[in-house]
Amino acid sequence: MKRLLFVLFALLPMCSFAQEVEVRRVEGSISLGASFFEDSFYESTAGEIGLLSSVELRYNFRSVPMDVGVMSMMDIRGGDCELCNGSWENNLSFLAVTDYNFRRGKRVSYFAGVGVGATFYNVDTTKLCFMPRVGMEFFNHLRLTMAYMAGPNAKNTLNLTLGVAIGGGRKK
Repeated sequence: MKRLLFVLFALLPMCSFAQEVEVRRVEGSISLGASFFEDSFYESTAGEIGLLSSVELRYNFRSVPMDVGVMSMMDIRGGDCELCNGSWENNLSFLAVTDYNFRRGKRVSYFAGVGVGATFYNVDTTKLCFMPRVGMEFFNHLRLTMAYMAGPNAKNTLNLTLGVAIGGGRKK
């Protein structure tokens, strides 16, 4: 599976000959959404749905429809959890991300990508995480994203977010 993903992401830039749209180089996004939790890290009575916010800064490459960037994500859920000794659980993640963009610069474009980084669970526990994601961008500014955060012996979450992209878009 890892080899298949590596080969897929290695070959995708070679398929870019039909996507010669000039876009702005730097863009950022701010997103809000929901996290759907699947606990395998520890037993928790906290809710299974949480609130998620993220901030992302990306660089768009000129010759291929790909971008790279950094992302900071925070999710919060209420309830009663063992690790936090209280009624709230919060997780902060920092990831390096990359996306392949389909139909870049059009009114509706699609992207698929991955992120790799670290998640801090209630500040005292750190785990590595991997995040495949797919999404759509409408009118070069409105982003709808679905991502799955996973890690070894970590809490896995399915994230759905709606965000606003600032910058980016078709170059005028």
